[in-house]
Amino acid sequence: MRFVASVVLVLVVAACSSAPPNTTKLVLNDPYWRQVNVQLVITKRADCDSHGPGFISDQTIVMYKDTTHDIYVPNDASLCWRHDRDPDKPQPGAWSDWTRATLTPGESAETDL
Repeated sequence: MRFVASVVLVLVVAACSSAPPNTTKLVLNDPYWRQVNVQLVITKRADCDSHGPGFISDQTIVMYKDTTHDIYVPNDASLCWRHDRDPDKPQPGAWSDWTRATLTPGESAETDL
């Protein structure tokens, strides 16, 4: 019985930690600011601002110093991100320039804001 419980636990943990199929993981790290708003865009388009054909999703998150955020990107797409222009005095709509990551399928990557 103990063996069965152990096997079930291992399977549950493995299922929770697996990445969605056909995606690559990027770990985004904030080593700089106490708190910063970050806009993320997953797209197949060349223009990170465009929501036309090829746009997949966007979201805005809040990150804190020395924390990370995992983003899963479809293998045929790119991840764009930008943050508050002045994280110490954020103003709505005042963003930094876009940073774009084109990821290698099957490999995970990590980068700082």
